[in-house]
Amino acid sequence: MKSVARAMVVMMTAATLSAAPIDWMPRSEDGTQMWWQDGAPKVMNSDQAPASEILCFRYGARQFRVDTRNVRLLDEKWDCSLMSGGQRYQCNGRAEAKDEFFQPVRFVECGKWFHRVVIDGLTFADAQGRAYDGKASLEISVWPDRVAFRLLCEDAGQLRLQCGDKSAEGNKSVTVEMVGAAAAAIITSELPVVRDEVLGCHQLRLPEKPWSNAAGTYYPQEHLDRRDRWRFSVRNESDAPTVARLMFMQEKHLPITGFTPMICDAEGRPTGHLLQISKNWHQRPEKGHLLHEGTWFHGCLWLRVPAKATRDFTLQMVYARYGGLCAASHAQLSLIGWGHNQFWDQVAVGSFGESICFEPGRVQRRCFITDVRPLMTLAREPNAKPWGWAGNCGGGDFLLWMDEQKRYQPMKGTRSTVRSHGPCLTDVRYEEESRGGEITSRIDVLVPAANDHLRTIFRLRYDVKKTMHWQRLAFFQLGADFYNDTPAQKIAIGDENGMREEWTSPDKSGGYDRVALPMTGGQPWLSIHGVNPADLRPGRAAASRGLIVRSWRAVLGGKTVGPHLSTFCSEWGKGNHRTALELSPPPDVRELLAGDFVEAEIELVVFPSDAAAYYGPDQSFLAMLQSDANTWRPVQREAHRRAFAAKVVKGERIKGEILTIAVDAAQQARAELSGGFGHVPVRLVGLKTPDRHQLRVNDQPVDDWQTEWDAASLSWCIVVNVGCSASQSSLSLAPRGESGQNQ
Repeated sequence: MKSVARAMVVMMTAATLSAAPIDWMPRSEDGTQMWWQDGAPKVMNSDQAPASEILCFRYGARQFRVDTRNVRLLDEKWDCSLMSGGQRYQCNGRAEAKDEFFQPVRFVECGKWFHRVVIDGLTFADAQGRAYDGKASLEISVWPDRVAFRLLCEDAGQLRLQCGDKSAEGNKSVTVEMVGAAAAAIITSELPVVRDEVLGCHQLRLPEKPWSNAAGTYYPQEHLDRRDRWRFSVRNESDAPTVARLMFMQEKHLPITGFTPMICDAEGRPTGHLLQISKNWHQRPEKGHLLHEGTWFHGCLWLRVPAKATRDFTLQMVYARYGGLCAASHAQLSLIGWGHNQFWDQVAVGSFGESICFEPGRVQRRCFITDVRPLMTLAREPNAKPWGWAGNCGGGDFLLWMDEQKRYQPMKGTRSTVRSHGPCLTDVRYEEESRGGEITSRIDVLVPAANDHLRTIFRLRYDVKKTMHWQRLAFFQLGADFYNDTPAQKIAIGDENGMREEWTSPDKSGGYDRVALPMTGGQPWLSIHGVNPADLRPGRAAASRGLIVRSWRAVLGGKTVGPHLSTFCSEWGKGNHRTALELSPPPDVRELLAGDFVEAEIELVVFPSDAAAYYGPDQSFLAMLQSDANTWRPVQREAHRRAFAAKVVKGERIKGEILTIAVDAAQQARAELSGGFGHVPVRLVGLKTPDRHQLRVNDQPVDDWQTEWDAASLSWCIVVNVGCSASQSSLSLAPRGESGQNQ
């Protein structure tokens, strides 16, 4: 690394901006992705091991593949070797670790702009097959325009690495850029700036200053509405466009479980540039030490920089609340220091621990949805304080399929696309397909900011490509086979107008209780409740959960069908009533045919089952809990009263669970809202600029929104959370200087 001189940014006015904001925005092909070609190498309770352990990377419009078992680059020239004692040793693979803590393939960062993977325990042998007795590792780093490999070995003499037509030799560490050129952008900031030649980026280090915490809570109450801002500037003095690669870094004094970094302009308005959130907090000293374990945040940003252009930015850090609401954030969480070390995404509402987590690949518990916690709910432990971790009521899955021989069918090619990390509304897409290509899956996950309870919206799209048969098939699971640890005793089904049936889950293990019950009526819902606190294990939440089908379109077996409920008693069911609720095919559908599909929007809701445990500010929600906690009524209330009327006066409403309004030709929108409760996210799409508008709620200016960039339409979007009420309220957007009133 070499130091770059620190400089305070001299803020420029919009009039001196040397290129239009749109010239700085990414294109549709920009970005990175990473996925296992044939699926994760190991999935709990699955004997369907993949044929290979090939890791695929997309960078920009290009791709490459790495065989992580034999440690070689596929489709390109490759040489990885070292000299020791005058003898040349060739890399022939990697060691296998019996302990998952030391799993040799470790994901450091994953996201929109940057992926970094470490393959540890490389093995080498000479021409006679004699093994090299030393330690070595390979690090792969990928930006949209740069791919680099780094070989590290402290003990050997000369190292050699060839990737494609690029090669390098050196001692202890050698790096080869297979693709990429030096980014010509110049970065100055009030933060310390360092150029990292190995990772090909500028690193900007955030201050390491402790926070006050008068009450000694997990998150300090006096900082609930805190925001931090730092200025930085990006400059291109050359005659050709270039790019900037930045990594914002912090290791201490950060509320690590929930925060959203935002790229704003010089005046503090969001620009729509997405800043990747990668972080870690795992460390198990009793196991030993791994590189990249411990607490850290890496925020990665990739910018297109026009020729002869300069632009001033502000990094704004939003923590627990934004605009008075517990902010939503969706981040990649590294598991190095925990174990397994594969994909893991963590969503927080506020900064009080995990709210809902996802494990693409389903490695540890054979389920996609893992840890889930109710919002602003005291843990069931002595002297529990607010603003900390609630108990866990996790477990769920998408598209569980067992074939006619009862063999679990894993998915492959699981990859993600982040469209928004928050803080008003997160938006992340996951895509995958079955191992044999029988069905493809696309899942959008959206989590809004809230002050009452956790709600997560899933948009599902499954497309059948080949005929499918099954012994068991679920399009969605609430509670999973090996992760369903909250013993709720009651199950209910109903619609927005009331409850249709309620029953006690059976005391049995392994098998279905109810099969393919039709879910009828408007806004059909499921509830699992009736938690007995005496049945809870330590660390588990006294929480009820529900599922609302907001929309449903499906053709199965060649005919149009509605949603159906099946209830499966898991292997942990005996004596504890642990039952998974499943959206399943109708009883008369015995096979799926090419061309069949399911398209649905469903909402997962989580409530504290004890009103006294909720410490949030929403008094109407608290009053509901005091009469209806631990029953089906909170889910029915959400299904019925959550709906609100929205009359769009200017602009055009776009269909979907999230209220979305396309601005009109004059870049204006106006809606009159009534009914509902809590807060709802509203998306305003089709903006030609990110910063030349004024947003009002009830005719009062609002500043706390998030901005998103849509590269396909070359336009911006604003997302704002609006409070619901029985009386009518209004939302308006207009160019600055215009009232936005209906005329």
